[in-house]
Amino acid sequence: MQLPSEIEAKYVLPALRALIAKKLVLEKGYTQEKAAKIVGVTQAAISNYIRGVRGARTYWENNPAILKHVDKIVELIAGRGDPKDITREFNQLLMELRRKGILCQLHKGIEPFIDTSECKVCFE
Repeated sequence: MQLPSEIEAKYVLPALRALIAKKLVLEKGYTQEKAAKIVGVTQAAISNYIRGVRGARTYWENNPAILKHVDKIVELIAGRGDPKDITREFNQLLMELRRKGILCQLHKGIEPFIDTSECKVCFE
């Protein structure tokens, strides 16, 4: 059994880091090394994110609710925003994933025995 916070740490955060890193490199002109240092991964991981080998999945890249927060995080990073504001935006994104049931869908995909119509743990 995996807890929602484990799902976030194991699946959600790597996908979000991948999206942020890709945007920093491809849209903001950051080097892979600089983006890696900012998001806390290796340059090789950034290379894999950009090539689509690791991290982000199409679902995350095409979800407007997620992209709204990701874009704001990228802008905060690129504008040298206050780390507290960046952390706050990450937390708001994670809370939205729980509120909208997106985390529940992911959790169900990993642990099919979970009845998402009955489980309300993330909403309590």
